[in-house]
Order: sequence, then structure tokens, then C-alpha cells
Amino acid sequence: MRESGRSKRKDFLTGAALGALAGLIAKDLDLTTTVSYWDQRSPLVVVAAIMGSAIWLTSLRRVFAPVVAVLALLWLVVAFTPLTHWMARDLPREDPLRKADAVFVLASSLQSDGELTISSMPRLVRGLELIGEGWAPRLILSELPQARPKYRDAATKLINSLGMDLEILTVGPVRNTHDEAVAVAEISRNRKFEHILVVTSPSHTRRAAAALEAEGIRVTAVSCQRIDFDLENLAEPFDADNHLRAFSKLLHEHVGMFYYRQRGWIQ
Repeated sequence: MRESGRSKRKDFLTGAALGALAGLIAKDLDLTTTVSYWDQRSPLVVVAAIMGSAIWLTSLRRVFAPVVAVLALLWLVVAFTPLTHWMARDLPREDPLRKADAVFVLASSLQSDGELTISSMPRLVRGLELIGEGWAPRLILSELPQARPKYRDAATKLINSLGMDLEILTVGPVRNTHDEAVAVAEISRNRKFEHILVVTSPSHTRRAAAALEAEGIRVTAVSCQRIDFDLENLAEPFDADNHLRAFSKLLHEHVGMFYYRQRGWIQ
């Protein structure tokens, strides 16, 4: 009985360790971004450890160990090969600038206190630059579901600090890029807008522009600066940190492109 108890404790701890390792690798690769999960990732490591300990006490342990090994191999491939460089090649779209009726800045996450983040700040700043340069007279923003801080409030705070005076339109709440495209198409028809400048992250420009074009909107895709990873230097072979930061965002876009084509939301 004592030996059996020791064996079970050993199995429990082994499974927990492997589960935690799997969770840490998934967190480092930010795999949850692929399915548009944007909340805290750290609890997932604890969940993975608990699941690993439970699985290791069953016959599924034969499958679980190889899964962890595959995750570890994927981490090495992402970190030390040109994989992310290949993934990024066909995603950015940058059109020649033309005068338009409005600048549409796609939604992005905000801090819990409503402050801008490293993803929302560059989009908004690039949109305001375009308006300041005279390419369009107004700004369109899309809001995420109601429980989140308002993008309009953060934008208004920045606009006022810059001494700018412009019309701000909002759509939403939206859950994804397709929702944004449908909402912006509706407001464009109502306001008789013929042409929209679409501002988003470089790797998202192709899908965002295609989604709006599928709704019958004439668009110009404009990239903002990406500061969470260095898109232009993904070919560097040993820049593991940059590769790891980029991987989940690029994978998210490829999965998104495939899903949107299957749904008929883009051509």
C-alpha cells in the first residue's frame, strides 16, 4: 500500500511538472492569441499543471508526453529558424495614400484603467497623423464589448492633449474584424462615405482591408508602427525573443485568413 501511495504521488508530481512545462511553453509562444484569448495567461500554467497531474494518472499519459515534446520542439523551431519570417511575408498590405472621407482605426485592447496599450497606441497615433496631414477629416473607432473601457474616451484624451478638433464616430460593440467591417460599411452607407483609410497593425492590414472590401467599401490600407515585435527584422536567425513575440500574432492572422475565406467574409 505504501509503495502504491508513493508511486501515485510520483505520478502526480511528474504529470504536474510536465503540465506546467507545457503551460509555460504555450504561454511563451502565446498560443492563446490564436483563438483570440486576450486575458491573463499566467493562470493557464496552473491549469495546465493540474490537468497534467490528472492525465498522468490515466492511460492518456502515453499521449501527453509526446504532446509536451512537440510543444518543446515547436518552441525551438520558432525561436531559432526563419519560420516567423516566412509567416510574415504575405501578410502586410500598404496602399498608396489617397484623400478619403474618414480614417478608420481598428479596435485594440486597452488597459483596465482605460489607458492605451502598446497595440492600441500606435494605431490611434497613426490615424491622427493621417488626419493631421489632411488625408481625411474625421475618425472612426470601433468599441469592444461593454465591460471594457471605451476606446473613444482614450482617443478623446489624446486628441485634446494634441489640440486637435475633429469629428469622432464610433461603431460597435464588435467582437472581431468581420463585425468591424459590417459596422463600418453600414455607417459609410448612411453617411455616404465613398473611401476609407483603414489603419491597423502591419500583419493585420491584408485581412482588415479585405473584410471591408467584401462589404463593398473602397479602402486604402495603412500600417501603423508595430512595437511589440520587429516585423522588419524577423529574418535575423538568432533573435529568439523577437521570433517568439511575433509567432502567435502571425499565426493568428493566418488562421484568421483561412477562417474568413471559409466563411465567405473575404475573397
